[in-house]
This record gives sequence, C-alpha cells and structure tokens, in this order.
Amino acid sequence: MRLVHLQVVRGAYLAGIAQRQQLATIALEPHRGRLLDRRGRPLAINVEATSIYAVPAAISDPGAFAARVGPVLGLSTEELVRRLARGRYFVWLARKVRPEVVARMKALDLDEQIGYRVEDLRAYPNGALAAHVLGFVGIDNQGLAGVELRYDGLLRGRPGEAVAAHDGMGRILVETQRIVEAPVDGSDLLLTIDQVVQHIAERALEGAMSRTHARAGLVAAMDVRSGEILALALRPTFVPAAAGTAAPERWVNRAISEVYEPGSTFKVILAAAAVDSGAVRPTETFACPGFLRVGDRIIRDAGGRRHGAQTLGDVIKNSCNVGSAQVATRLGRVVFSRYVRAFGFGTPTRVDLPGEVGGLVPPLQGWAPPTLQTISFGQGISVTPVQLLAAVAALGNGGWLPRPHVVRAVRDPAGRLTAAADGRPARRVVRAETAAAVLAMMVKVVEEGSGRLARIDGYQVAGKTGTAQKAAPRGGYDPDRYVASFVGIVPADAPRLAILAILDEPHGAYYGSEVAAPVFREVASQTLWYLRIPPRTGVGRPFPP
Repeated sequence: MRLVHLQVVRGAYLAGIAQRQQLATIALEPHRGRLLDRRGRPLAINVEATSIYAVPAAISDPGAFAARVGPVLGLSTEELVRRLARGRYFVWLARKVRPEVVARMKALDLDEQIGYRVEDLRAYPNGALAAHVLGFVGIDNQGLAGVELRYDGLLRGRPGEAVAAHDGMGRILVETQRIVEAPVDGSDLLLTIDQVVQHIAERALEGAMSRTHARAGLVAAMDVRSGEILALALRPTFVPAAAGTAAPERWVNRAISEVYEPGSTFKVILAAAAVDSGAVRPTETFACPGFLRVGDRIIRDAGGRRHGAQTLGDVIKNSCNVGSAQVATRLGRVVFSRYVRAFGFGTPTRVDLPGEVGGLVPPLQGWAPPTLQTISFGQGISVTPVQLLAAVAALGNGGWLPRPHVVRAVRDPAGRLTAAADGRPARRVVRAETAAAVLAMMVKVVEEGSGRLARIDGYQVAGKTGTAQKAAPRGGYDPDRYVASFVGIVPADAPRLAILAILDEPHGAYYGSEVAAPVFREVASQTLWYLRIPPRTGVGRPFPP
C-alpha cells in the first residue's frame, strides 16, 4: 500500500520535485549586434572572454580559498569571503578576464570549487574613435551611453533558454544541456559615421587642442542633403572599452547635451530672417560708427572698429555687431524669434542619440531691448552645436532643415536590411532664394572677410566665424574666456558638407578666424579629397586613381 501511495498517488508530485532538484534552467545569451560605419567597417564588435565563478558549497575553508585566489584576481581576502557568503551553488568571482588570468586560475587546481563560462565581451577596435557617438556597455552588455544605449533594444537581441542536469554541488553538466528556445542575436547597425572622415576630424581637433591648449573642442561634419552626421569628434574624450576608468564628465556628449552662446556664427540666422521676411533690401545700408546705444547698454564692435555704411552682406562679411543690432531692430522681436524657432533653436533636433537638450531661447516677452539686439550677434541665446550645424546646413539645402541622425540602416543577424533612416528634410525654413542669398554672403566672408583662413584651393567655401565671450559666474561676461568657432559649407556652389569647429577657452589667439577657421579648412579639404568631390573645372589637383 505504501508503494502504491508513493508511485501512484504521489508519483507525479514527487517526480516534479526530483526534476526540479536535478535540472536547472539556463539563460542562453544572444550575441549583441555590431556597430558598423557607413561602409561596413567595424566600430563595435564582440570577442570571447572567460568569466570565473565559485561553488561555495564545495569550499570547506573560505578563508584559505580566498587567500589563494585573491592575489590572482586582484581581490582582497575579505572581499572574496563576502562574495562566497552570498550563495550556495554559484557566485561570480570575476567577469570577462584576460586569458593569462584564466591560465593562472587553472594552475591552482581548484576544479571542484570553481568553474568557467565563456561570454561575449564588447570590443571597440579603433580605441577612442567616435567614442561619444558609439557610447559603451556595462558588464552584462547592456547599453549605457551613445548609440549603445539609444538602440539597446535592437542591439541586445532576445535571450534563449536551455535545460540541463546539475550535480550535487549545483554545477551544470553541460553534456546534458537541451535547448528549449534558441537565442536571437541582436541586429547590426550601419551608422552614418565614416571611419575615415572621423579620423580626419579627430586628428585635426587633436592638433588644434595641442596648439591652443583649449579646455575642450569639437568638430562635426554633416551631409547637408540628408542630415547624416559623417563625423563627430570631441575632446576631452574616453576609450569606450575602459569607460569605467574615465571621469564621468568625459562621457557627456557636449554636441547635444551642453549649450553655448554661438557668437557671430548666429548672424547668418539673422541674415536669413532679414532676407526671407523682406525686412531689409539687399542694397540698403546701415551706419556703423563703432558703437550703438540701446537703452542703458552700449553695443560695440570688436576692437572698436568703425565699419561705416554697411549693407546686410557687409554686416555678415565684416561681422559687424552694430549693423546686426540695427537689422534685429528692424526685424522686431516677433519676426526674429519666429525665424529663430523655425530654424530649430529652443527645441531638440531629435537626433538619435540620448541626452539631447533643446537649448535656451528666451520667451517672446524676454526679447525686449537690448536682448533683441544682442541675440542678433549670438549673445543672450544658447544653442547646441548640432542645432547650429543643422540650421546652417539648411542654407546649403535650399532652405530645407535636415534632420540630424547617426544611424543609417538596421540589418538582422542574417544580413537582411530591416529598416533604413528617413533622409527627407524636416521642414522648409526659408525660401530657396533666401538660402542662396545668405550663402553668397557667407562666401564673401571667406573670400574677403574674417574667414580667409578657411579658403581651400579649387573650391568655393561659404562660412562664418564666431568669437563669443563666456558668461562669468557672477553675471556678465568674462573678458578672459572665449569660445572660438567657425561653421561653413563646401562646395558653396554645389553644397555637400556642413562642418563646424569649436575651441572652448583657447589660450593665446582666441578669435574664431584665427584658431577655428584653419581646423575647418583641414577637415574640409581632406574630406573633399577622400569623398572624391571634384574641384571647380580647371582648378585644383586631380584625384588619385
């Protein structure tokens, strides 16, 4: 009767208990999708790494075990003893360690007490290249920054499940493993970043940082037609594979997460608003005696220069603050603020990177003089570098504002294209005639004005310099701290690239025309050559075969 009771009445129940005691469910981790540049070159991949775990139930003397293992793993005896107390059958000792560490652990002959598991380790073959775009992952390959975070759901894939028997110590018997559900690997992302253009931008920025001893710097390059970001270089930077050893402030993507006053580069937005609204005629002049009183504020030009009679084109070419203030007064706060917001300032661009801010644009009631006038030359308003780059790119795109993005396409593990970025522009912000007129003014800046150091043999360059004083901690502006910048479009007669160069607090020379324009020229000239964008007929060198 007892036998019948156990085998028939309670048989199924007891069999279930036995199965739960003898079988373990194992999560099968998928391979994380790769990050590739626009031409399929690897930027983030996976490599195999070994992790080491302990079986506490098999360790009779935790102190002695910790004393032997600790020096190999670089852990204190106390820390190891604490870890062993956390579980009975499984405790991580070290994750994704170097091969030499695994070899030293195996030499300790602790096979009954420790085990090894092969896992994926995220690797970045180009070191710090494009670190702020790529981002990085955590110990379990979860995205923590950049594209790795923004597209974590696509990259991570779907875990699978297996069932396997384990021994009395709780160790999995791999040979008994049976797959219940296979894992699905993550998708690969084809980025808009071009590895070569990124190298060009980072090398040029590194050289400028070395020459000027600037606190920070940035170079960004965008396709004016599609909004694809070809390069985004920032300094200081970090190595994604060792992000945990870098100061957290280095992780911040200042191209989208920090704002700055753009200075005179913002005058091209003023010019676009003035031309598009019809508020200023091309031949109309404004007097520049070197200063302009607005309420209790006196606006001056750099170095106290007196430009005399200035057309709108002259105001841009000579970067005349006094003339800009008069144009802004003519526009009025309602019209000017409408164009500023139409160009995307004050709202995020929706670039596909985490942490973007919208910039700081005063509400309409805050545009009373002298704020209206100072905004005309880029003070009293704060923007992100990507906002400014996209706004200027619109002038090279026939007045259509491009939508910045860094992911070009998504491919499944089999290599099939499953999604592609929408390269259509976001919206029209000015008429095509307006964009062409302002672009012509920017060409004069490079050919005759403050942007001469941005000229490139064989190509027509449109650009604008900027030198902005930084706000002082106690109000007002600091006379000793500047942000130098240059933004331009090339070739201006057939726009392809918009490039922005910024140096934050350069030492010595600090004008954008002196320190930022040469960076633009270096990046633009090498990128034009690499992309095989031909110079004007009969001008410049031929391309290599």
